[in-house]
Amino acid sequence: MAAEGLAGLLPAQTQLEYALLDADTSQEKENLVYQYLKKMDSRERDLTVPELGGDLQWLNTEGPISLRKDLCGKVVVLDFFTYCCINCLHLLPDLHALEHQFSDKDGLIIVGVHSAKFPNEKVLDNIKSAILRYNIVHPVVNDADATLWHELEVSCWPTLVILGPRGNMLFSLVGEGHREKLFLFTSITLKFYKEKGQIKDNKIGIKLYRDSLPPSPLLFPGKVTVDHSGDRLVIADTGHHRILVARKNGQILHTIGGPNGGRRDGRFSEAAFNSPQGIAIKNDVIYVADTENHLIRKIDLVLEMVTTVAGIGIQGVDKEGGAKGEEQPISSPWDVVFGNSISGTQEDDVLWIAMAGTHQIWALMLEDGKLPKGSDLKKGVCLRFAGSGNEENRNNAYPHKAGFAQPSGLSLASEEPWNCLFVADSESSTVRTISLKDGAVKHLVGGERDPLNLFAFGDVDGAGINAKLQHPLGVTWDKKRKLLYVADSYNHKIKVVDPKMKNCATLAGTGEASNVIGSSFTQSTFNEPGGLCVEENGRLMYVADTNNHQIKVLDLETKILSMLPILNPEAGDVPDNLPMQREKMTSLPKLPKSAPNVQLPSLTVAPGQTIHFLLKLTLPPESKLNEEAPNSWFITAEDNTWLLQGQHLSGEIKDVSCQTFIPFQLPGSCLSAEAILAIKVCLYYCSKGSSACVMKGISFNQPLQIASTNQGSLTQVELIHTF
Repeated sequence: MAAEGLAGLLPAQTQLEYALLDADTSQEKENLVYQYLKKMDSRERDLTVPELGGDLQWLNTEGPISLRKDLCGKVVVLDFFTYCCINCLHLLPDLHALEHQFSDKDGLIIVGVHSAKFPNEKVLDNIKSAILRYNIVHPVVNDADATLWHELEVSCWPTLVILGPRGNMLFSLVGEGHREKLFLFTSITLKFYKEKGQIKDNKIGIKLYRDSLPPSPLLFPGKVTVDHSGDRLVIADTGHHRILVARKNGQILHTIGGPNGGRRDGRFSEAAFNSPQGIAIKNDVIYVADTENHLIRKIDLVLEMVTTVAGIGIQGVDKEGGAKGEEQPISSPWDVVFGNSISGTQEDDVLWIAMAGTHQIWALMLEDGKLPKGSDLKKGVCLRFAGSGNEENRNNAYPHKAGFAQPSGLSLASEEPWNCLFVADSESSTVRTISLKDGAVKHLVGGERDPLNLFAFGDVDGAGINAKLQHPLGVTWDKKRKLLYVADSYNHKIKVVDPKMKNCATLAGTGEASNVIGSSFTQSTFNEPGGLCVEENGRLMYVADTNNHQIKVLDLETKILSMLPILNPEAGDVPDNLPMQREKMTSLPKLPKSAPNVQLPSLTVAPGQTIHFLLKLTLPPESKLNEEAPNSWFITAEDNTWLLQGQHLSGEIKDVSCQTFIPFQLPGSCLSAEAILAIKVCLYYCSKGSSACVMKGISFNQPLQIASTNQGSLTQVELIHTF
């Protein structure tokens, strides 16, 4: 390799770039690129890229790829990226379009070179999740130690390097927004080398991870919120490109959009989103940050309609705003939250927007009103409120002079003495506040004092600047306790911040990226949680555990953590359909006569209350579950079938080493003061040493005393048995 790295391209490519600025027609531009390639190809010595290294980890391929062997005869686009970086994400649609136009048969291969910013991003499984999340369909190599990055002297994410069929460097493009040049350089390079007979049409062994994904009710859920009553949850099912509205027992009420990405307004059945993130609900209206469509959408649950209220559907570069919402280009909105203007007569007349793509906080006026340090604004106007647009960790008394770095989570504390927006500023690894009196932007926890240092991250509990976070994506305010909770995403933890003392401490998670529901918050684990919310009454916290494809439920009073089951996710609207349930019950398995009946202590509950049954089963030593057999749990209530109306009455048991959650919500109106629920289990297991298999069953009988007074929103009951 020539020692200069990318710097060796600079003199010739700079000359080309200036010439292209003066070219008027596409023919002139193509001729200039063609002449440039002739000059580069006839160099005495190629600027070459070092071999990608057999010891590097590869994704989306059947095995390691060699630049010299497998990619010989191909035009290769190397995309140096890191998956946290919004600019890298902005480049992906250009790469998707390029690989749609030219395949490996045409001679083009795109290779993602993942060079991590954060330690968490060096982990192969986390990169794998990002590839699935962002639908990357080309090979990706994990350059965890930034070996190739340093060899080529890359200095910025994203950077594209275009190679000829000998691995010879031809062009580099730094940053986003070079789509026209990318297509021009690539197409002319393919044409040039085809004419020279140097392009090969062999296929590269691609093996996409998404093809081996098991079906899941949720796919990379990014955010979750709860309505004022605490009865309805709204989930951004980001990977399925849809919004789910559910009861707090997980029963789906509405499915809006999905499963494929798109951009369409209209009825729920025809509407389409593209990787939606932030959501805010008030009464029967939901606002959605439709991130990859660069839109703000409005969902009306009564009319069952989706409309666009801000954005034009393509990425905006405007950092001021001020136009009517549907005429105002915006860039990668990541979260939304309701707020109040300082002169408005109505509550919740502003929608605050974390505009990750331009590193700013914006406002959409839902009514006429005025923002701090601003003039009167008309309903529908969408404009920048805070942030210069420079990617910085800069605090300032003047909101327009402050700097953010990919703000990704918002929460509002409207009461005194706070009266502020909390911002999860992901790329600076900080939480910041914006005063709603005067717009002043201040530091709360994380990061460091130098506004240009975006590498001050870690996992340290402490106060103010001594606390360290790693790419936090979500924040939520607990009005009851006057505490702020933070989704410290790349540390796989939920942290709690006392804004008065600026103390930051771990509330839940061990720091390990996995999926363990432990006996306490600090023994449980998460995997890049992206969003969270707390009920108005302060009892339950819901966490979008993004890479685990789950919503976790944290009871802040009992300190019990559980998983929200997603029931009937394929249904649009779920009626309380008793005949359907009765039909299902007739096909439930019969337990063997030897199955024991376990009598549980009586439980006092209230109408509408949720019970989580936690099933913990142990098989005999040296035996294993027969996974081919119909292992299941089911619920019956022989003399009280009214209890079963609208319930999810059965489910599979796939693994007895994990606890099985069985949710049950009592009807809002109960027909008697006493009832008995039976939770039954039917298992098939085999002895490891022989082919002998047995069917075993057990029935847990749960007497219920139904009181008229509220007993708390959630009760957990353990069902423990050893066969």
